[in-house]
Amino acid sequence: MNPVLAFPIYVQKPATNLYAANTAAMDWFVIATLCFFFFLLGCFAMAAWQIWRRTTRPDPHIQLLMELADSDEETTLKKADEQAQSSSAQSQPWEKPQDWWKS
Repeated sequence: MNPVLAFPIYVQKPATNLYAANTAAMDWFVIATLCFFFFLLGCFAMAAWQIWRRTTRPDPHIQLLMELADSDEETTLKKADEQAQSSSAQSQPWEKPQDWWKS
């Protein structure tokens, strides 16, 4: 491969004789800074994508725990409502009234 085509930075010389020895170093500094900038941008994008992916698709064991927590709350609330309705509507003959201690 022709090195002149691969690295055109080495053959870039100004039209005037103001070319300095550190011109190539300055060009490489800009290239290195841009590469570092885009690398950091990619790191932030990857972190954001991973956070989004974990929140929308949790691991199976975490999803199971979340489903169990939801189902436990629903069943507990349903049982409490059913017990409140059944206890207030009718009481068994052997049960004392709720305010027996007041009399």
